[in-house]
Amino acid sequence: MADNQVVFDIAPGQFEQQVVAASSRRPIVVDFWAEWCVPCRTLGPILERIVRSYQGRALLAKLNVDQDQQTAVRYGVHSIPAVMVFRDGRVAGEFIGALPEPEVARILAAVLPSRADELVSEGDRLLEQGRIEEAGSRYRQALEQDADHAGALLRLGTDALEDGRSEEARKLLSRIEENAPEHDDAQGLLARIEFVEGCTATGGLAACEQRLAENADDLDARYDLACCLAAEENYDRALEEFLKIVETDKNYRDQAARNAMVRIFSLIGPRTELADSYRRKLARVLY
Repeated sequence: MADNQVVFDIAPGQFEQQVVAASSRRPIVVDFWAEWCVPCRTLGPILERIVRSYQGRALLAKLNVDQDQQTAVRYGVHSIPAVMVFRDGRVAGEFIGALPEPEVARILAAVLPSRADELVSEGDRLLEQGRIEEAGSRYRQALEQDADHAGALLRLGTDALEDGRSEEARKLLSRIEENAPEHDDAQGLLARIEFVEGCTATGGLAACEQRLAENADDLDARYDLACCLAAEENYDRALEEFLKIVETDKNYRDQAARNAMVRIFSLIGPRTELADSYRRKLARVLY
């Protein structure tokens, strides 16, 4: 893309087409300004430098409020300079005033795609096409750009787990920070690793079922069986067995059964019907 295409003026009456609709393809930073606005003259060049540094991954659209007052009013612009970032047809971020360049860069970085974000998106498109190796290469390149990129870590961790490389998966997934949107998915996958390894260590599903059949009061056998059931993604039965342990001994292995149920909730989705049902059952036993 040529440099002069990164920054453009919004024609009166064309905001919906040039910004709202177009933001589904890439984010658009909108600078609401006017000729008479002195702070606008300071902020304008700052916005141009920052947006151009994204090398075409974002655009800067300039709207003269004197020429299109209707759009300014529609979006609640009462003071200028005002800046809004549109992504997928919605306002994803905004601020008012001629802020210092580092502050502007920080605000925009929170909503504009980094190079690592772009690489992960490319990897996702390749994965949809069945080009698995190329997708993995993009995810690894993303980590070279941002070693803590949660999206890349989750995708590479998932691939490692599905390929049987549990230890590699554990290391990747454990690096995802708690405040990242991908954290819950990562915790679910880590729980899956624990269940698989626990089942293997106790001899497998058949062996655990035999032990429990021989002694129905053996909580260790029931716990091991529940782990095997979870490892095989038989979550309904696994939750049932873990719940029986909690009903018998709430503090079994320092609340291991209760914690295992919570891990399954993260695996199946915390707001699914199965999770909701067993969360209520667990609450009745505990409280």
